[in-house]
Amino acid sequence: MSKNTIHRWANTALRVLSLLATLSLDSTIYLSVGSVAKAQVALVGKVEIPGTAEDRSGLSGNLETNTPANAFGGLSAIDSRGSKNHYVVLSDRGAGDGAASFPCRYHEIELDVNPESGSIRFELLDTHLLSDLNGVQMTGSLEKLKNWTSPSRCPSYDPEGIRCLGSEHVAISDEYGPNIDIFERSGRMLQSVALPTRYALSERRSPPMTVGTYSNRGIEGIAITPDQTRLIAAMQGPLVQDGRIENKKCLGLNTRWFAYNLDKMESAEWVYPLDDESTGVSEVLAIDHHRYLVIERDSKFGVDAKIKKIFLADTADASDVSQIDSLKAGLGDSIRPIQKQLLIDLLNPEFGMSGEKAPEKPEGLAWGPTLPNGQRLLIVCFDNDFDPTQNTIFAAFAVSIPK
Repeated sequence: MSKNTIHRWANTALRVLSLLATLSLDSTIYLSVGSVAKAQVALVGKVEIPGTAEDRSGLSGNLETNTPANAFGGLSAIDSRGSKNHYVVLSDRGAGDGAASFPCRYHEIELDVNPESGSIRFELLDTHLLSDLNGVQMTGSLEKLKNWTSPSRCPSYDPEGIRCLGSEHVAISDEYGPNIDIFERSGRMLQSVALPTRYALSERRSPPMTVGTYSNRGIEGIAITPDQTRLIAAMQGPLVQDGRIENKKCLGLNTRWFAYNLDKMESAEWVYPLDDESTGVSEVLAIDHHRYLVIERDSKFGVDAKIKKIFLADTADASDVSQIDSLKAGLGDSIRPIQKQLLIDLLNPEFGMSGEKAPEKPEGLAWGPTLPNGQRLLIVCFDNDFDPTQNTIFAAFAVSIPK
């Protein structure tokens, strides 16, 4: 990659954060009307990494959950580094849903997919521990977050989405914030900006549970368009003001995407409709300026799993809802949601991941190199929740998506 390209990516990262810091929520992005066309999909192959695998962090000992500090797993996102088989994968906050002071990290890996044999060679290249703007190690501790009273940012972190900004930077979304952060390749944070205050964690507001992000339902995926003019932050579930709270859950069908147009320095919000209240968005991946792939899933595994799907979503005709305080009353006739169409049902028996074999958490999407037949290679990674009895899975699909 040339120095000019690296500089352009770095400048893009800074523009993203400058925009987030100076957002004007009165602006609207106007897009041309588009439609989702039928796509062709085939499974190329899968590879499974043992749940006992170790990373390259160099850490030793066990955490509060008895999880080894150097455990490789809990993958919440994946992205291509831009070279043929080089990817980055992001571990989430650790075992036990934040019960451990897990040092947050991302990894660099190789996935060499052979479309003829269906084999995938996996190699772990490196592990980068994440530190905040002050160089303090970031951990997944939920207890520390709940007890944090300082006006400064808590070093607790729940990393869920990752996208590469050239070869030297990555953008990572933090569900605890919710925030979008830019890190050096080494794992040192360069800049951090929170989403607008109405997205802040609802349980930490006064009064709580009236506005904001419900716990563990924040930014779950981020995407950057190929032309580097737009960044998308996708919420896992509805904001408190858009849903209803029942049985310690925030339920509803209408989630929000926050979109940043870097060329026009504008922002917009769109409604992504879930298929079912039991599901949530796990990932978003850009195809072009207005089309995206979206993972939507329930939280069941094995025979209880019902929804593990990848949708092809089109934002071209979606209404900007940034000026609408609440979606509790529904969309009505005036709000046009993001249009979506099923691309891959991961529970299709022909993929070998249904019934008792159904994994709980497809979490990450990344484009790989173009295949010899001209189709695009799509990589899906599955989170094993740091369970040593569960394997980390990478599945590769050949995809043809009409322009």
